[in-house]
Amino acid sequence: MAKTGTKIAQGVFKALLLALMLAYCLSLIFTLVWMLYTSFKTEFEYIVDAFAFPKQIGKIGFSNYSEMFKIFEMKTLKNGAEVVYRFPHMFGYSLIWALLTSLVNVFFTTLVAYVVAKYKFFGRNFLYALGIFVMITPIVGNLPSAMQVKQALGIYNNIWLTILTSPQTVFSGVHFMLMHAAFKHISWNYAEAAFIDGASHYRVMFQIMFPLVLPTCVVLYVLNFLGAWNDYSTFIIWLPSYPTLAYGMLYFQSQSSKYGATMPVIMAGFTIVAIPNIVLYLLSQNLIMSKFSVGGLKE
Repeated sequence: MAKTGTKIAQGVFKALLLALMLAYCLSLIFTLVWMLYTSFKTEFEYIVDAFAFPKQIGKIGFSNYSEMFKIFEMKTLKNGAEVVYRFPHMFGYSLIWALLTSLVNVFFTTLVAYVVAKYKFFGRNFLYALGIFVMITPIVGNLPSAMQVKQALGIYNNIWLTILTSPQTVFSGVHFMLMHAAFKHISWNYAEAAFIDGASHYRVMFQIMFPLVLPTCVVLYVLNFLGAWNDYSTFIIWLPSYPTLAYGMLYFQSQSSKYGATMPVIMAGFTIVAIPNIVLYLLSQNLIMSKFSVGGLKE
């Protein structure tokens, strides 16, 4: 009887957990679907029923996208002068930020993870603990001091120096832990065989070890790209003169009455911003799922 009761309780718990996760997934999917079909509505249809499907997705529906391209802009100050940015400029900044920050982050984090995982030296345990500390410690409290330091060094409002020096760009605690685990699973016999043949440490690192973890690096790059593409907080705080699409849409939505933008037009803008993320994830989802399991990184 006790075993039967335990099995029933476990079954009920699993069913409740499955129902909860299913409801959560549906809530995420619904917001995307709602955003998409709202972008094809007329203003009148949205006012009458915000959740109803549009009556026609034709010339009227696609006009929201053309209207968005026509009125979508953001004004900001750069070198003391007012500059107006439109969609091509914001798209360019988004692409630069997402591509380069992801590359710099994965590259430097992988270098640190490799050295800590494969070499014994004084301070190795400290660096490993530091990686965990960076992963779990919030850094919001240091914004005032960081602002002063970046302004003094000329990093503030400079996109290139921010890419090279920003904490979330040059090092990621989560990525460090994943790459450290990946290198730990690689036998050092590969390196010893290469050393016998006269290979240097740099050659072993770049020609032997890095190719073995390249799929994992690609996964982390894609995940980092998705996050960087949607990043707007960095530009509000550190790069106000470099509006990306995410930052621009946040500004555009807050100033929608000024531009005469309706909710369907705003949703058309968010749909366009989301397209690169959705396409990239669909193209790489098999690789992402193949590298991760329930217990963590899989090599």
